[in-house]
Amino acid sequence: MSATRQRPGRGRRAAIQYPVLALVASVAFGCSGMQDPARPRSLLLITLDTTRADVLSGDAPSRALAPRIAALAEGGVRFPRAYTVAPLTVPAHASLLTGLVPPRHGVRDNGRFALPESADTLAELLRARAYETAAFVSALVLDRGFGLDQGFDLYDQPPLVERVNGGMPAERPARETALAAAGWLRERERGRPFFAWVHLFDAHNPYQPSPEHLARAGGNAYRGEVAALDDGVGIMLDALAARGLDSETLIVLTADHGESLGEHGELLHGALCYEATVRVPLVFRFPGAPPAPGPVRLASLVDLFPTVLARLGAPVPPGLDGFDLFAASAPPERGVYFEAYLGFLHYGWSPLAGWLDGRGKYLHSSEPEFYASWTDPEEQRDLARSHARECERARAALATLLAQPALPRAEHGDAELEAALSVLGYARGESIEAGLPSPLAPSDAPSPKAGAHELEPLQRANALFNAGRSDECRPLVAAIVRENPRNLVAADLYSLCLMHAHDFAAAAEVLRQRLTVAEAADARLNLGLCLLELGDAEAALLEIEAAARLAPGHPEIEAALARARAH
Repeated sequence: MSATRQRPGRGRRAAIQYPVLALVASVAFGCSGMQDPARPRSLLLITLDTTRADVLSGDAPSRALAPRIAALAEGGVRFPRAYTVAPLTVPAHASLLTGLVPPRHGVRDNGRFALPESADTLAELLRARAYETAAFVSALVLDRGFGLDQGFDLYDQPPLVERVNGGMPAERPARETALAAAGWLRERERGRPFFAWVHLFDAHNPYQPSPEHLARAGGNAYRGEVAALDDGVGIMLDALAARGLDSETLIVLTADHGESLGEHGELLHGALCYEATVRVPLVFRFPGAPPAPGPVRLASLVDLFPTVLARLGAPVPPGLDGFDLFAASAPPERGVYFEAYLGFLHYGWSPLAGWLDGRGKYLHSSEPEFYASWTDPEEQRDLARSHARECERARAALATLLAQPALPRAEHGDAELEAALSVLGYARGESIEAGLPSPLAPSDAPSPKAGAHELEPLQRANALFNAGRSDECRPLVAAIVRENPRNLVAADLYSLCLMHAHDFAAAAEVLRQRLTVAEAADARLNLGLCLLELGDAEAALLEIEAAARLAPGHPEIEAALARARAH
């Protein structure tokens, strides 16, 4: 896990209550919303990576920034209180495609977990009903090796070999992915219904919009990437219209998670569960008049699975965590779950899990937090001490959900994928054989809130290192490691800085301490390389062989093995 992956004022005194707020902010009715609209025949699912809900809020600035998405929302049903299950790409998409929360489908982080084959995915169920299925993804993080390809006749992704050999590419531009999907729509036979999933990655860090998109965003690089996403969406909408498919296709647009942009000390996403990263846009555009939404006031990504199946007239399997958002039977006062295990797995923090309902947002860690998020949207006033009853009620809701049966745990075992992910900093061959603790398990580790101050210097350090400025990076990560020796990302980066400075003895000591916290193939490899430089070839070979057992077939490890054996 690279450091680049870590990553809304004042008002009256908050009262814990069920506010009278409509979930649906915009519904365009061609006729009465109570009428039963013509059932859609096909499905287009568009997922926008790293896209904040407030950037697509429907106000004048967002309409100017993303006019195609705004028009889609204005002609459809928009759920303004929609939430992801985790501020990470793979867990969020796994939930979206299965209707299960991460503790149940088992995908808790990017780069190491795969969706088990025992999962019943949306693509599998629709293909069984004679749908033609195709996915078009824009980033290696959604490689087919993570199991999200289950049920897709076509899984179109950036070529893996180019990722391995090309250095640090992070994405396929939205335009390129959308054109690939548009080409498929143009060439496919019209006889069968289809399910197409299109994933667009541009808004993910680093933000490098074109001059045109940057100008459209008023110079804001992140918003400029959202403008690029909008153009990709436009290509898809035009392709549907050109083939006459817009009159029969349900279009669903959402995001896997948002982006903190510095809020609560987090620059990017993944480690914290505040509104900036867990609240997402969610739009349903029907080919005819939309159905009336159900009574629910909160939506979750796990709702897409049952909602889509029901709208297409397909049976909805039992045992899901989501609800049909248009069903009158959906519970109006439901709660939604989300979690962040990135801090636990990479920074030595306690696990983080959250529960949000009409009373507020509860964040469980070694330092519980509670926010009246309806009246304190920027989550500036932690009410945990004064609202113990609400916190206990939320913990009980979490415990009930966590007691549900889970799918067998799976990790990807693709050596080529492992090598490519290592280039991008996603996978380090870390061993998690013991499994993950429940987020409710007692923990003496720092809470994400207490550790959040580590995120900004870690991000700066990572940027400095990638720019070849390891001497400037070193003091930043050294300070983090001194304060928190369990921060694996900082320890790995610190050891690399020391290796660049040819201080192999110091680097080896940092790596030995790091390995007492958690096993990792790259840490074993780097320790072996340090020992080679220090003249201890026998000890070096033992470390590199240990790395090879953790990440079989990794080309860098294989090369180091040959070097060590030659001594």
